[in-house]
Amino acid sequence: MKEALLEKIDAALAEIRPMAAQSFEPAISIERQLRWCRNFVLGGSQNDRPGSFSMGLIAVREFDMYGDRPELAALINDVQGLMQAKLGRC
Repeated sequence: MKEALLEKIDAALAEIRPMAAQSFEPAISIERQLRWCRNFVLGGSQNDRPGSFSMGLIAVREFDMYGDRPELAALINDVQGLMQAKLGRC
């Protein structure tokens, strides 16, 4: 489970980072949340959580609404759902 989740997070980060590097604000927010998720899965602190997750909503709005990157939106939503389930068990 941990490895599969990390693979999904890393795949999403690989697509988001270039957009964040171009100062695309939605991508910057998603990247920050994904980095926190990755750190948490690897054993980092839950205390520095960047607020409630909004990356799924942002991804749908920015990448799926007009159909240009629905796979990325689905991946990010999957990560968010898995993390919320994981945090519910902590």
